[in-house]
Amino acid sequence: MTKPAHAQSDAVQIKTQRLIYERRTALHAGGDPIVMLHPWFGCTRFWDQTVEALPERETFVLDLYSLGGRPGWEEFASPRGLSHAVEAFADALRLERFSLVGNSMGGIAAQELASRLDGRISRLVLVGTGARIVGVKPDWRKAMDSWLAGEADRAFTERMVGALLARRPEDSEEFETFVDAVAAANKAFMGSVLTSAFGLDLRPVLPLITAPTLVVRGEFDASRTREHVAELMAGIPDCRAYEIAGAGHSPQVDSPKAFCPLVREFLNS
Repeated sequence: MTKPAHAQSDAVQIKTQRLIYERRTALHAGGDPIVMLHPWFGCTRFWDQTVEALPERETFVLDLYSLGGRPGWEEFASPRGLSHAVEAFADALRLERFSLVGNSMGGIAAQELASRLDGRISRLVLVGTGARIVGVKPDWRKAMDSWLAGEADRAFTERMVGALLARRPEDSEEFETFVDAVAAANKAFMGSVLTSAFGLDLRPVLPLITAPTLVVRGEFDASRTREHVAELMAGIPDCRAYEIAGAGHSPQVDSPKAFCPLVREFLNS
C-alpha cells in the first residue's frame, strides 16, 4: 500500500523527538489546512482515503508513535503530551489556523488542544472518541488491560488493530501495513499514553472549545458508546453528531463511502 498521491514525508524536531508527518499539498485552491491524528492501535495509513477525498485542502497526517522513538519520550507520553507536541508542530510549520481531525486517542488529544487554542482551530472532527475513557465497552477495556500486561505479540496486536474496524480491508496487505506500524512502535511509550488516558477527564474543558465540532461514531464501535457522544454534545457549545450505520471505531477505514463525504462537507462548510 502506498501513501496518497502528492504526499511527502518529513519530520519536525520537537525537543528530544522527531515528529514524523506526511504532507499533501492542495491540488487547487481550498480552505485552511487539515491536521489528522490517528488512533492508538491504528496508524497514519488510516487517513489515506480521507486525504484522497480532500484534494482541495492541504493535509498533514501526524505519526504520533514517532514521539516515542528516542530517549526522552516520557514528556510526550500522555494525551496532553501529544496535544502539546501537535501545537509545537503547528507552530513550527506556521499553521496560524487549521482544522483538526482526531480518531480515538487522536480525538482525546484533539479535544485537549482545541480547548487551549481558542481561535486557531477552524473546524474540529472527533471520531470514535470521548471526553474520558471511563465507560468504554468492557471487552475493549479488558483487551487494553491485557495488552498493557504484556500480551503484545504480533497475533494479539493484530486482534487489537482488527477490533477498530467493522470490516477489514479487502486487500490483506493493507491490513498488514496497519499491524506493522503498531508492532514497530515503542510499547512503553504506547502504554504510558494509555495509562495516563485512563485517569483523564476532559469534560470540564469542553466548554472552552469554540470551533464548530462534528462528532462521528460508528454503529458497531467496539470501544465507545452513545453515552460518550452525549457527553461531548453536552459540553462543546457548537457541536453536532452523526452515527454511521454498520461502521466501527475507525469508520474512515471501514466505511469511507459514508465517512469521507460527511467530513468533507463539514470541513468545507
